Amino acid sequence: YSRNRWNSGHRGSNKADISNCRYPGHFYLLATYCGHMSETLFYYPALLLANLLQAFLFFTGLYYLFLSFRGLGPRPRPPADPGRRAVFAVMLPAYNEEKVIAYCLESLVKMDYPPERFDVWLVADHCTDATAALGEAAGVKVLRYGHADGPEQGGIARSRCPEFCDGPAGKAHALAWAAGKVMAARRYDAFCYFDADSLAHPGFLTAMNARLAAGDKAVQGRQLSKNKREGILPRILAAGHCITNRFFQRPKLALGLSATLHGKGMCLDAATAAAFPWDGHSLTEDLELQMRLARHGVRIGWSHEAVVYDEEPVTLRQYVRRCVRWTRGALDTARKHLWGLWKRALLKKDPRAFEAWLYCAQAYKFAVILLTAALIYYTRDGFNLIVWFYGVLPGAQAAMKALALMPLLIYPSAAILLEEEGWDIFAAYFLQPVLAALRLPIFAAGLLRGRDWWGRTEHSSQVAISELAE
Repeated sequence: YSRNRWNSGHRGSNKADISNCRYPGHFYLLATYCGHMSETLFYYPALLLANLLQAFLFFTGLYYLFLSFRGLGPRPRPPADPGRRAVFAVMLPAYNEEKVIAYCLESLVKMDYPPERFDVWLVADHCTDATAALGEAAGVKVLRYGHADGPEQGGIARSRCPEFCDGPAGKAHALAWAAGKVMAARRYDAFCYFDADSLAHPGFLTAMNARLAAGDKAVQGRQLSKNKREGILPRILAAGHCITNRFFQRPKLALGLSATLHGKGMCLDAATAAAFPWDGHSLTEDLELQMRLARHGVRIGWSHEAVVYDEEPVTLRQYVRRCVRWTRGALDTARKHLWGLWKRALLKKDPRAFEAWLYCAQAYKFAVILLTAALIYYTRDGFNLIVWFYGVLPGAQAAMKALALMPLLIYPSAAILLEEEGWDIFAAYFLQPVLAALRLPIFAAGLLRGRDWWGRTEHSSQVAISELAE
């Protein structure tokens, strides 16, 4: 380029005008080429990632759909009565639950199991109300966990409480400490866990005893709602339990996969409980324990006959607070265990570890769906698996609509009707989109919420076990 021509008309200015350049087209071509190269370098990796994510979402949905087919088959037969009766420690952590604790204790002490073969341990976690006193009145063993501000706390004198401990608040912290105390007696063959708002079916321990005798080391009972008649929201959530039991937990039992833990109505044999203590730093301690068991090859069984009734949130505020905590805890658990589960699945060729990895990865599902949608839009001129499948293959549109209708409409309807839950539960299920609309803000809040925050749910449903089970 001619320096004089380049600088003509631009003295005193640091801006160059390529129109005065002898070869201005070269700059245009170079800029166009560089822009095209940078776009190409980003476009093809984005296209590859978009198709990988689409394949992941598609085959994950297909897997759960095929898994659910087994829910239409006959229920696996429960193990035969082994004759021998295991000795159970029934652990019940509670924090200021005087409104509901009496109903839970009533259901536990009245279980249809030899009374000399089980003990109920109430772990009063930093209680400042009458929770501990109600436990003593019910005749159960009381362990006090937490500080005391005076000679009495929780309605019971410290001198009358067999054990006392200072420690951080939280269900997992309280259970880890209490389990150590109870295990020291070496009296128990297994440990069962309940929440203060839950109720146990009279046959719960009998069913768990049969599962343990059949070889299970960890078992989750069938979870139902105890307050499904108290409002629209409990009815919607009760429908969710019905569908999960029928098309998720039951097929896993039949196919030899691991069930999911719910934190209540679950049982561990003594060796497993000692080897896998509760993680007090997790907001979803049941999910965290489930993933730890999967990483060590421990299968979690499921018992249709061991029923636990759980209290559902009555207000949207309670529901959102609980879901935010679960989201934060699930994200932390996924970050902690996904790689270990993947490694075990590959190195040990363990299908249960792979299935647990798939389940744990669902914590990122909402983010993956949003990212996939954005990548599909960005690479809309290229090949996208789902777009191609939907638009090119003959009959694909009808097939995909059918695949969408089965888990969203046909299966839920079948589950609710087969389980004879009632028409009000059936109708409430179709209000699920109301809760679905909250998923984005709940996911965002879960991302932003600190790990030390505990969104405690207030329990107030005073339902007796006699109203739910014979």
